[in-house]
Amino acid sequence: MKVQSLRPEYVDFVPRELNEGVLYISKKYGTASHLCCCGCGTKIVTPLRATEYTLTETASGVSLWPSIGNWDHRCQSHYIIKDNVVRPAPHMSRAEIQRGRDYDDALKSAYFSAKPQTRSWWRAVWEWIVRAFGR
Repeated sequence: MKVQSLRPEYVDFVPRELNEGVLYISKKYGTASHLCCCGCGTKIVTPLRATEYTLTETASGVSLWPSIGNWDHRCQSHYIIKDNVVRPAPHMSRAEIQRGRDYDDALKSAYFSAKPQTRSWWRAVWEWIVRAFGR
């Protein structure tokens, strides 16, 4: 990896031109963007949401999970960002990449097909009465 660490920079809008070594984080729009850490210059955009990437912020720095796999780019780089440090991740075969994509698709399908738990208005009133007055 050419880039060994990324400095987080919090922005509302990700700039058109990105600087090497900077992880641009837009909480407003739920994205984190950076230039590929292999040095190829490709702009990498990671959506921050339950079905995509998770951003963790600690005193040690920021981390993105899961790993960044640039399978659709010429460089095919694969790395992990943990506590601002870029760590190379193992090479993955085409079959492993496809299994990972299938797994992600299954998780997304389950997430979006789950019906929210709703309760009837009378159940909500009954629960309020029980909380307010006890049994």
